Amino acid sequence: MEFHFDYLVDSLKYGFMYLPVTVKLALISYAIGVVIGLVIAIVRTYRVPVLTQIFAAFVAIYQGVPTMVALLIYNLLFITCFNDVAAFFRSKLTLADVSTIYVGYVALSLYCIVQISETFRGALKSIPDNQYEAGYSVGLTKVQTLRRIIIPQMIPVAMPGLTNNMVGTIKATALVSAVGIIEVMQGSIIPCGITYSYMEGYAAAAIVYWIFSEVIGLIMRLIEKSSNRYVRRGAV
Repeated sequence: MEFHFDYLVDSLKYGFMYLPVTVKLALISYAIGVVIGLVIAIVRTYRVPVLTQIFAAFVAIYQGVPTMVALLIYNLLFITCFNDVAAFFRSKLTLADVSTIYVGYVALSLYCIVQISETFRGALKSIPDNQYEAGYSVGLTKVQTLRRIIIPQMIPVAMPGLTNNMVGTIKATALVSAVGIIEVMQGSIIPCGITYSYMEGYAAAAIVYWIFSEVIGLIMRLIEKSSNRYVRRGAV
């Protein structure tokens, strides 16, 4: 198989052209995952009645479902139920007016929520019980203790896992091409429809994903160093 450098360059141009789509998919889904995942982790760690069982069941079930399968299910529901939902709300929107990128957001956000909640839960369990007692001893409430003592100490512990979650989310964005969303993966192989040489397109996608992952990884490592300095100075 002959490898053409000029084909690679063309595929790289298209890959970077659609990089903003991948960036939005990854960062928005990850942000949703961090917020909701932290809530789930706190609820399960503190064993809040009823909610703990519900969230535990959700995490256990969703961890066993491949992201690609979940994505295809959501897309099928989106296609089959959209018109009924629009009619219920008396909306004039049609299926053609709404981008399937929202299906990608839902699938990736749920993936992030499950993965990140487990990262946070493990980090919370690493905090010694005497840290809670220290907060209570100076008159802090449970919420104040959590916000001013526990979470600042938890963040550095969770950062390596959060970095891994972020990189995993970036790689998972390639799956949304299965439902017609054009991002880095699908964009990189657009020129291949002319050249009929797909190796360069896949190589270009790999390069773009690698560069994006390295940049995000560097940012996350800087955040980790900053949080470590904060802890050494004192959490309260």
